[in-house]
Amino acid sequence: MSATVPQTDLVTLSIDGVEVRVPKGTLLVEAAKTIHTDIPVYCYHEKLGPAGLCRICLVEIDGMPKLQIACNTPVAEGMKVATRGPRVDEGRRAILEFFLLNHPLDCPICDKGGECDLQDYAMAWGPGSSRMLEPKTPKPKAVDLGPTIVLDEERCIVCQRCVRFDQIISREDQLRTDDRGAHTIIATATGKPYAGDFTGNVTELCPVGALTSKTYRFKSRPWDNHRTTTTCTQCSVGCQMHVDERGDELLRTMSVTEDDAISDAWLCDRGRYNIGFVGDDRRLTMPLLKQDGAWVQIGWDDAIELWAGELKKAGANAGVLGGGRLLNEEAYLAAHLFRALGIEHVDHRAGAQTVVHHESFANHADLETADTIVTLGRPPSQLAPVLDLRIRKAVSRRGARLISVGDHAANSFVPETRVTTADELRAALGANPGKVAIVWDGVMIPDGPTLTAPLHDHPDALRYVLPEEPNGRGADALGLRPRSGGMNARAMLEAARDGKLGVLTILGVNPVLRFPDRALVEAALRATPFVVVTDLFLTETAEFANLVLPVCSAFEKTGTTTDLAGDVLPVVGLVRAPEGVFADGDALVLLAEALEIELPPVAEIERRVRELVRTPPAFAPDASAPPASPPAGEGELRVIRETTIFTGGGTLAFDARLAALRTQPRAKLHPETARALGLAPGDLVNAGANGAELRDLAVIVDEKVPAGAVALVDGIPAAPLNALGGAHFVRLEKALVNA
Repeated sequence: MSATVPQTDLVTLSIDGVEVRVPKGTLLVEAAKTIHTDIPVYCYHEKLGPAGLCRICLVEIDGMPKLQIACNTPVAEGMKVATRGPRVDEGRRAILEFFLLNHPLDCPICDKGGECDLQDYAMAWGPGSSRMLEPKTPKPKAVDLGPTIVLDEERCIVCQRCVRFDQIISREDQLRTDDRGAHTIIATATGKPYAGDFTGNVTELCPVGALTSKTYRFKSRPWDNHRTTTTCTQCSVGCQMHVDERGDELLRTMSVTEDDAISDAWLCDRGRYNIGFVGDDRRLTMPLLKQDGAWVQIGWDDAIELWAGELKKAGANAGVLGGGRLLNEEAYLAAHLFRALGIEHVDHRAGAQTVVHHESFANHADLETADTIVTLGRPPSQLAPVLDLRIRKAVSRRGARLISVGDHAANSFVPETRVTTADELRAALGANPGKVAIVWDGVMIPDGPTLTAPLHDHPDALRYVLPEEPNGRGADALGLRPRSGGMNARAMLEAARDGKLGVLTILGVNPVLRFPDRALVEAALRATPFVVVTDLFLTETAEFANLVLPVCSAFEKTGTTTDLAGDVLPVVGLVRAPEGVFADGDALVLLAEALEIELPPVAEIERRVRELVRTPPAFAPDASAPPASPPAGEGELRVIRETTIFTGGGTLAFDARLAALRTQPRAKLHPETARALGLAPGDLVNAGANGAELRDLAVIVDEKVPAGAVALVDGIPAAPLNALGGAHFVRLEKALVNA
């Protein structure tokens, strides 16, 4: 510590007779940790800061007549602290007695049993019996707090960790305390369900069994679970998480509190809850071959032989789409194998994104140090939600400025400046913006280079590109992108539509739902003689295939993935895949054997992965800005494309437990636009363009949406935005509701 902190900024004190040197301002509860002494806490949490609500952290300080709370007392030179002793123990015993006055003591049926701080501290310091003669105050036992959380008001000790997380970390300001004294409860400020992108964190923060997860409730005890640490593959952030399983059943995920470098110890709700798909009955367990319009199960040997034979016939006239959900090792294998066949038409970018990484390697934590943060395109909250928490932290705690470029409102939870022209951006940056960070969704827009020209004055800015796929950066670096002479995704689909490709292999992506032009994808798939899809489920894209191969989820295979910062992270398989299901990598090995193509040994693949991820090879440039869109016609609204973490036709759509979390079809309008169209919140509208129509979209009025525009969500199976063919403008009509 003294190597990084000036000696003049260090304070020397004694804790339980042990000399300690820590920086000025350190709280006693943290200073004690440096000598491996854990002072009990309920309300305090190192990410939330002191609150001084529960008083369980009492310590004795020499020279002070009364016990002090360690969570809110900073160290001082020469301080002598005792964390144990008769006075301290008696003080904690009194505090625990108050907590237990109305506590139900239902540990045998409480989900927190075995990992409950109240249970542990009661055993360590609590009274052996109660002096309470009056009946305990009854409260509701199973309050439906939100889509994923149940609140037991009797167990709540009102530490307010949940409320402070909602106010300080996520800044959604939904939770609060109601009433007072023994009648104090946790509730939402509006009376509506507690819903958001990070709500599950409060169940983990809760030190007792008051807040429990609906997906884990009454499922297991912690001592029965087998815990593995792995990397979340729901998006490109790369959060580390603990996964608990029992008997090959995934039960829950928990944040890794030591993961300061990436997740800052938080998880988004998709990463936390989207695990039910692994055991869903709709998973594919055998290869499927389409014969006369019907699916027929075949064996893996026959499937691989058929795939290999079709690739031999097609030669170089074949394409490979997807791979951003593969592990690094699988992506490298795929690129090596298909290029060995002479196939240069390879592209993992099966969505709207054209740029997936930047040459710089800014890390997650660096974002918090920026003085000015500029977001381009879709906001980070939609593509990398946990990274967005760092933006909220930088703005709310350090006073960083947030500038959103374009129509997309970057953040609803901290102040921002929205700009739509280069002059506005230059003015917002000012003469001295300090350290600048740029966060981009990787989608090229008309006039993009002109709009962002002021950013060229800051070559040393921290740069982040948010891949649409979890391992987009890895796939990009490891070869799943066209080299010179190869076609990108759009060119590939156009060639397939025109009958120029004999085989199209689609690796774990769903372009029918995600590629901006659905009609083009469907026409390409229909016109291609042989389409192979690898996936867990029969998705919208798989329905068009000739051959579908069932593959493992990330919980069923081991390897590495690459996060948006370019770090290679471990993915650990912890449950067995269903019988008949292979990992993508195993399927590629079988294909290579059938084609008599030699693959590199495992050690060589691992070495090449780590080399290429940090120094990616050059690819064919294809990231030019698209042409400017024509002006809006009479009665048309400009389309703003939104993404949420609760959309998609894959793992979320096939997780029945999360139906309440899925984003529903909607149309967001500015209040002025809604009034001009005679629409009110909750009205149903149809959005039409290019001869297609999205029906029954619920109107939401939101001041963050620019006037004259409508924000539509991409990736909803029931209302696929790409069905409108990438339209820049739509017309809204009120839907006819059957009486």
